Order: sequence, then structure tokens, then C-alpha cells
Amino acid sequence: MLARAGVPVTLLTGAPSPQHRHVHAITADTLRAIGQLVGTPLEGFADQPAWQVAGCQLVRAVDRPVLDARQLTAQLRKLLEHAGPAPVALVACGSVEALTTKALGWLADPQRTSDDVCIDASGGSRLILKAREPRLDLFETGGHSVYSSWQGTAAAAHPQVTLCETLASGSTALMVVDGHQVTMTWQSTRPVTEVERDRWLSNLAALAPAGLKTTVQSVTFGDHRLVHRAPMARRAAIEQLSHHTGAVLLPIGDALLQTAPQMGKGFAQLAGQCRQLRAHCQAARPDWASLALALAEGADAVFLSAALVGAAIDARMPLEQTAPQSRTRGPEAARSGLR
Repeated sequence: MLARAGVPVTLLTGAPSPQHRHVHAITADTLRAIGQLVGTPLEGFADQPAWQVAGCQLVRAVDRPVLDARQLTAQLRKLLEHAGPAPVALVACGSVEALTTKALGWLADPQRTSDDVCIDASGGSRLILKAREPRLDLFETGGHSVYSSWQGTAAAAHPQVTLCETLASGSTALMVVDGHQVTMTWQSTRPVTEVERDRWLSNLAALAPAGLKTTVQSVTFGDHRLVHRAPMARRAAIEQLSHHTGAVLLPIGDALLQTAPQMGKGFAQLAGQCRQLRAHCQAARPDWASLALALAEGADAVFLSAALVGAAIDARMPLEQTAPQSRTRGPEAARSGLR
């Protein structure tokens, strides 16, 4: 997108994180927005059939695109070969240290001015932000959930389908089948065990039509379970960044603000930020510092909404399940007493 706007780009790449194997349900509008930003429609992400467990039957849910992070990355990498009028230099970094060293060296270059910008798009890792400001605070809401994910394979292939259920406990199970590839993620108040996962699969197989039943019964998962705990939202306190006379450090996406899947903000938020970024590139003299401020203000609005949702969730939880206080509370949450 930057190269298409005529901005020369140096792109630092590293090894993908474990979350890179996740799939993401997004809206068709967000999918189109991403295609418009990169200059071509994305391929292979059509609306996917979705079914929901309701009592003792499977009912059709709203079809929506499902985005595979690996497939998306592969498409975007291919587009870099013909990015636009400005060059894109791809620099592969073999480690986190190598990537952050290059980024910090670039930021410290005395020839860089406020006309230059270093974008931290490393997601929740916030690699460049944390390397430059190790003591930077993260503001967190309440409403913590635990996400348990597995990757698996099905001996019997099945066309793309999404299967989900909201259980009586409030947990949500989501499974995506794509040929022989299977991804499952649970959102709950605690880590989900393999026994619970397999019991859910057995119940699902009992409700499924013949072809899908055969696929579900043939699924095997690897030994690795990816588990992480996250609040309703987590925001980097970029207003605490030290003022420098050189290039501006600009976090976008999850590096600036992470939100829980039920907020529906992830890719939509990133697409909106990129539209602001593209508009800024078209200015005769881009003011990156003012753009950073505008993005932070937008993140604040979402963070406050998430704080209210998180507080409502915590209020419904039994005391022993309530998430501990965040190590740092945002200014809005602190004023209102939200956790």
C-alpha cells in the first residue's frame, strides 16, 4: 500500500509467531477493504458455510469469509513483486534481536527526520515498541478469557466449513475444516482439556450429516496446545513514548490495540488504520506525529468500549473466576473504577 502511494519501503520480516496458524472470521466488507488497500481483490476467501450446534441439532449460521493467516501472507508477499511506483526492499531477519537491532539502528540514524516513519506492525509482540521503550505501559481492561487452540488433520477431507457452539458455561468452541486441515479454538474462563475437546467432537459427529460425520470422526490433533490468556482489550501507552527529533515510531494493528474476537475489531481496525495511513501519504508533507496521535485517539475510543464490556463480564463472574487486576490500568478505566 505504501509503495503504491509512492513511498519507498524497507520491510523487515522474521519468523511467524504461533498465532500465525490461526484462522480469522471476518466480514465481507473488511475483506473488500483489504483488497482495495493492496490494489487487487484477495483470492480464496469466499463466504464459507457455517453451522452452529443448537441443542441436539446443527442449524445453519450466517456465512462469512474465513481468513487463513498463512494464505493471506503468501498472497501479500507475491504482490510485493509488483508493489507500485516506489521500491520495496525485503530484509529477512533470522531472529527477534536482528529485527529490532535493524529497526532501532534506523530510528537512531541522525539523517532520519520527522519526514520518516518506522511502522511497528509486529502484532501483540510489539517488537520495536518494546525494544525502544522497555518500560512502556500496557493498559488492560477486564473480561479476561483463555484461548485454547489446536491444529489437526482429517483423514477424510471435507469442503470448507465452520462449526461452532456457545456452551451453557459461556465458553465458545469454533472449528474450521478446510480439506484435510482442521483448526479448533475454544474461548473460556480456563484452559480446555483434550478430554473436553474430544467429547465435544464426539457430540458434534453424532449431529453431523454423513459426509461431515466421517470427517469429524477422522480428525486427529497434534500434541501441542496453544494457550494464551487475554483481556477484552489491551492498548500500548504510546503517549508515554519518549520524544525524539528523528523518525516517528508508529504502531498499528495489534501493536497499538488488541481486542478480543467478540469485539469484531481486529482486521477491520487494521484496515481503517491503513486507510488513514494511505491518506496521510498523499499529503505534500506528511505529519507522522499527528497521525500517531489520531490513531491513538481512535484506539482510546475502542478501548473504553471494551472496558465497559469487560467490566460487565467480570460483574457476572463468580469471585474466584474474576480476572486479577491488570498490572497497569488505562486512564479511562482508572477514573471509572473499571478493571
